[in-house]
Amino acid sequence: MSLNWGLVDFMLDNYASITASPINGSLHDIYVIYSMFMQNFLWKNNECGETYYQFCEDLNKISEVCGGCMNFEDDSGGNIFGQKISFVDGDSLKILQKVHYDQAIKLSLSHTGNKAKQIAIDKDSVQVKERKIESEPILLNKLMGILDQSEIVTPNAKCLRHLNQILSLELGSTKLSKEQAKLNTKRSPFIPICSDPKHVSLLSTVINTVNNKIMSLQGEKLKKIEADCPDIIECSNTHIHFIPNLKPQTDLSLGDCSYLDTCHKLSTCRYVHYLQYYPESLQKQKIEEQKEQRKQYSFYTHGECCSSSFKKLLPPQWIKCDVRKFDFDILGKFSAVIADPAWNIHMNLPYGTCNDNELLQLPFDLLQEEGLLFLWVTGRAIEVGKESLQNWGYEVINEISWIKTNQLGRTIVTGRTGHWLNHSKEHLLVGVKGNPEWLNRKIDIDLIISATRETSRKPDELYGIIERLVGTHARKLEIFGRDHNIRPGWFTIGNQVTGSSIHEVDVKRKYERFMEKSKNSKTN
Repeated sequence: MSLNWGLVDFMLDNYASITASPINGSLHDIYVIYSMFMQNFLWKNNECGETYYQFCEDLNKISEVCGGCMNFEDDSGGNIFGQKISFVDGDSLKILQKVHYDQAIKLSLSHTGNKAKQIAIDKDSVQVKERKIESEPILLNKLMGILDQSEIVTPNAKCLRHLNQILSLELGSTKLSKEQAKLNTKRSPFIPICSDPKHVSLLSTVINTVNNKIMSLQGEKLKKIEADCPDIIECSNTHIHFIPNLKPQTDLSLGDCSYLDTCHKLSTCRYVHYLQYYPESLQKQKIEEQKEQRKQYSFYTHGECCSSSFKKLLPPQWIKCDVRKFDFDILGKFSAVIADPAWNIHMNLPYGTCNDNELLQLPFDLLQEEGLLFLWVTGRAIEVGKESLQNWGYEVINEISWIKTNQLGRTIVTGRTGHWLNHSKEHLLVGVKGNPEWLNRKIDIDLIISATRETSRKPDELYGIIERLVGTHARKLEIFGRDHNIRPGWFTIGNQVTGSSIHEVDVKRKYERFMEKSKNSKTN
């Protein structure tokens, strides 16, 4: 593969400035600057005859040979002049340039009778320097000899085997980065719950509520009641408070509602319900911590390498479809997949369900060559779920338990599911396919303790566990998702999401073809 080495030199000299403002990686602007560079500094008397299309092809060749040293973006909507370079790895380009110069030196020496001196080529002005020839050939020279020399038609098999062995070695930086990921993973602090009935009673007089939610406290009234209770302000800033949500029909003698904030008859229920007050100062602190956590990255995890500081998470993507009839080939491959099937539990549910055979026949095996599949199962469907994972080519390696708590942080003892015992937990089977050595293991545990919310909604803590396992920028898919499952960096499909939104160009093109084909088949 022949490369444009002048373009390699140009990118190495200017990669920092072309990705910054005001160019911001615009390919067309870079092409104009490159053309001026070629005319003014290298060949003043000649015109640069390279077209914009040739320029783009040359950049793609360099990126292929150099292992993706450049990241390209296309938000142009079909306009070729709207393409961008989002990141350039200067270190990789330096290695590529050095290999090229070493090849030139080697070729020069072969023409001069293997002299004990070699020619060092200076990219700014051609200078001749003498230096000692290395006795052992550089390994990268062998690689470039395979990639760059057009005379070699069939690569040396022994060299390729040697190269594969080197590429399969686990670097020390990989191990260190996994340790770094463990250390950088922040743990949410425990926020105590106030149990002083006097505090709850006083705060109930100063709250601002909208749609059964506490929005804020009335500061002036809070200062007035401080005289009767000096520690009320400090407690409101450091503790969670549950304030009774009293309605005209509420009967205090009946006690707490079993379902609390998940009660389906909140407007008519006679039992006691609560409004939660989460300290405003802690809310702001939590938002700031989330922003700081997004800035942290490991030097190497799957989908999250040293270039992560330059990357942005893809916006949320979703497709409204019937999963049972959808072509999974459209989506491509993923590092992690979550599936929350609507198992038939033989009870009246506010949504449609699938029978076991329909779920077993889903082509989940098309979604991954290696990676993790997380499958939510009911108590009845645990064995069916394990059988499904095995049929799709996965090995069941773990099971995560979600211990359900209510609004007050207490274990649920009265549930809506269960034929013999009330269900206070749910099961998540974890299957692995292939040999994904890139996983960041032993960071999290196999237990989630989290409050219940809407019917069948699962805990958000799972997303953090998966992102720490496979990397923030790895491709991740959720099947049978809903609107509340949609989030940046994830692809969501299901018949309960609203509309469709696709940002990946190849997936969008395949989906449009699929929809056109489906439309034509219906009309015929």
